[in-house]
Amino acid sequence: MRSPLAILREIQRNSRRVERNRFDRVQGAGFVLFAFLAPFLVWKMQSWHATESSEVLMIVRVYEALDGQGRGGKMVATEIKASERSSSWKASLPLADVDLVQRSQWRGWPLSTLHTDFATELAVTRMATCPAAREGEVRDTAMQVIGRTGKFVGTDQTRSHVAAWVFSSGAWWIMLSFALAVLLAPMRLGWWLYRRTRTVVRQSRIDRCHCPNCGYNAKHSILRGRCPECGSELYERPDVY
Repeated sequence: MRSPLAILREIQRNSRRVERNRFDRVQGAGFVLFAFLAPFLVWKMQSWHATESSEVLMIVRVYEALDGQGRGGKMVATEIKASERSSSWKASLPLADVDLVQRSQWRGWPLSTLHTDFATELAVTRMATCPAAREGEVRDTAMQVIGRTGKFVGTDQTRSHVAAWVFSSGAWWIMLSFALAVLLAPMRLGWWLYRRTRTVVRQSRIDRCHCPNCGYNAKHSILRGRCPECGSELYERPDVY
């Protein structure tokens, strides 16, 4: 009956150890490095990637009401819809259409982490009946209507999205880790093929009683256990129980 120590030795000899190779260590180090690099890339993308959009919040028509003799009077402004731009009004002299424009900017990638609403702007479209000298008066008249709606914003407003920061950092970490895995895949395959070929060659040498390391014919040195050419072990000595 074999002793417990002999059984333990056999288990250790036949057990296959799973060891981390150099590629596993490089990828593990990359996982840790990318966890610190991802937030930095999210921050840099705020200056590298930006998209803008414009929205017309309201349209104001500035005109002069005509009296019965066709003469213009006081300048008047009223809000209109986009479909009414081309329409003409009776007993009125249209001067200009004033658009209240809101520009917005989103910064960051793949998610927008910084959102800026710029101060609203007035875009004046003068008609033939309005000389350039009256543009200032047109703006002042339009602002009387715009100011009552509360849509006019005089300063820029910037907001940072914390949730987008977290998800963008996670997305960058995943993309960088995947890129590293793809980069290491050919090298892993090449190393596996080399080890596999080397194992087959060594085993064929052992079957022919040659040195597995250098291929020297060691038939007469089997009992010594070492190759006389390179000094490596010829085979694994069995344990004697």
